[in-house]
Amino acid sequence: MATTLWKGLVLGPLLPKLLLVFAAGNPFISLKGPEQRTTTSNSVPFTCTAGLFSSRNLNVNWLKDNNKYLAQAPQLESISKDVYYVTSKAWVSLAKQDIFSQITCEVTHADLDEPLKMTMNLSQVLLVIPTLKITTEPPEIHDHGHQRVNLTCHINHFYPQAMQLTWIKNGHKIPILEVPQATRNSDGTYSLKHTLQEDVMSDESTRFSCLATQNEYPSQGISITLGAQAPHKGRGMRDYSNHLEGPLQRSSAGTSIQLKYSSSKLPTQHVTVTWLKNNHSHLQTQTNVFTSGNTYSVTSSVLVPLESDDILSSVLCRVEHKFSVIFQKVINLDQYLSVPPSVRLFQSSTATSPVTVTCLVQRFYPEKVYLTWLADCHVLKRMEQTRPKRNEDGSYTLEVSQSVNTSLQRPDQVITCKVEHEAQPPIQASIILTSYVTAKTIGNLSSEKYVHIFVAFLLCFKGLLELKCREDARIC
Repeated sequence: MATTLWKGLVLGPLLPKLLLVFAAGNPFISLKGPEQRTTTSNSVPFTCTAGLFSSRNLNVNWLKDNNKYLAQAPQLESISKDVYYVTSKAWVSLAKQDIFSQITCEVTHADLDEPLKMTMNLSQVLLVIPTLKITTEPPEIHDHGHQRVNLTCHINHFYPQAMQLTWIKNGHKIPILEVPQATRNSDGTYSLKHTLQEDVMSDESTRFSCLATQNEYPSQGISITLGAQAPHKGRGMRDYSNHLEGPLQRSSAGTSIQLKYSSSKLPTQHVTVTWLKNNHSHLQTQTNVFTSGNTYSVTSSVLVPLESDDILSSVLCRVEHKFSVIFQKVINLDQYLSVPPSVRLFQSSTATSPVTVTCLVQRFYPEKVYLTWLADCHVLKRMEQTRPKRNEDGSYTLEVSQSVNTSLQRPDQVITCKVEHEAQPPIQASIILTSYVTAKTIGNLSSEKYVHIFVAFLLCFKGLLELKCREDARIC
């Protein structure tokens, strides 16, 4: 049978009608990724849909660069008698080296002479954020302290190629007549540099900033101050103190933490405290200066919103007096952040008994998790201090497999993977082992199956409570 791939399928309310149109024709397959580019700190979903088939006897495989890739269990749907289609979803954690990578969905079925296959380049959905640097050449000295300096902004290792560069001098944008083309690097990313020639005064501070903008993503920036140098500490300056503090416990993403700077015995009240997240995002601050005899004290606090991708983020606290930096410190946000995991469960083998079930625990921080396997009411195994894998965004991923003996007298068995992380409530995922080619997920069950699962979970909850009581009699 010849195979034709219909690549333009759009999933939505019209799907059943569209599938019926193709019922009399050749099978189709479609592969869809995210609509917008995503940075390397995120996992993105890819959805594969294939049909139409005359039976349930099919298999879906995912490949990343020709290597098998773990995905969710396929969902088989019927639109009429003996007419089926299948959908499957895979989550891919993007990395910079994925510019040259591909994701492939492959479907095999008895109706097909050869597998249905579709491939997508990950570069289509990847956004690589650049690193920035400003270098200067020795200035030319002119009359009255007048200097001409060359500043070069280096925007390195970004993707895709489109990039907008902006220079700012003391808060004012500098027009750029021509920006050179980006050059391709060996790793597939691009780099760009631009040199600016400007005049500065040696007895005045001049601040230059270089901003890099990609698509709709927030601009990245870096700054440098030229001109007047910071004065040496004079009388009364050597005794001032600095103190920086944060919260005593971790907070979850979606909340905010407060950082506070305080200093005393300053000889002047003309002090500016600036808070910067990742060196480019200005944060709202509250700064107060108090008089104490002949000296001054200053306090400044800031609320920092925490996001799940802030594991590698930092906040810079900079204290200036008349453009001279008198204190500067970087606070890493990972010490204050707790990112709960996402938990997914797959039946990764189709043998009758035993079967292999894999629990995938993704993107959590810090790294310590406790994992428990349950079969209906029974605790199969509890794992502690398993070594997870570190991701590029600083989070961790843990993949654990468990063999489960199935019974012909009990064809349906609820397997649960429960994950405990930090002080948060346990997160768990469940799957029903069946005699079919693929396992049934809880999201697609009949009312009878829901009753089966509900009763099983009630019994499991009771059993776990009794077990906890035996471990700690004070609770009971």
